[in-house]
Amino acid sequence: MFNQKQTYFTILFLLVFSGCSAINPSKNIEVEAKNIEKAIVKNEIKKETKKTPIKKAVIKKKTQSYKYCNKHRKIMDHASLYIKKEFNKGYFIQKDILGAEAQLFLIESNSQSIFAKNINNALKSYNREYTIAKRNRCNLSKYKTSPINKVKLEIKRLKKEAK
Repeated sequence: MFNQKQTYFTILFLLVFSGCSAINPSKNIEVEAKNIEKAIVKNEIKKETKKTPIKKAVIKKKTQSYKYCNKHRKIMDHASLYIKKEFNKGYFIQKDILGAEAQLFLIESNSQSIFAKNINNALKSYNREYTIAKRNRCNLSKYKTSPINKVKLEIKRLKKEAK
């Protein structure tokens, strides 16, 4: 029984696919010849026409910016603001020029006082972030003068006002 079903299925399969795939080979050759002629004509036309050079627009590639520039700027802003705020609270509001100069001397000589340590740590942080940001070509136009130089300029300004 199984053998009979398998035989019928095989015969049916061969009839269906052999009958459907019968193509007249002479028509096939004619179609291929026409396609080849069309391709040759197209190639000849392409060779005859001159191609005008197309001017390409110059596109400047945007160099990929360093992704941590904002982080460095934030840290530098925070350190600068801390130094400015501490000097303002301690000396500039009261216009204590002598105290500010003394504290500046302690900061520059790396004294062990709490105020000098905190300011020196802020300066180290500022300088470290500045060098990293500069190495990675971040925009540092806002940070041309260090916070300690700003304090020195403020002391000079207060001295001129006092005279």
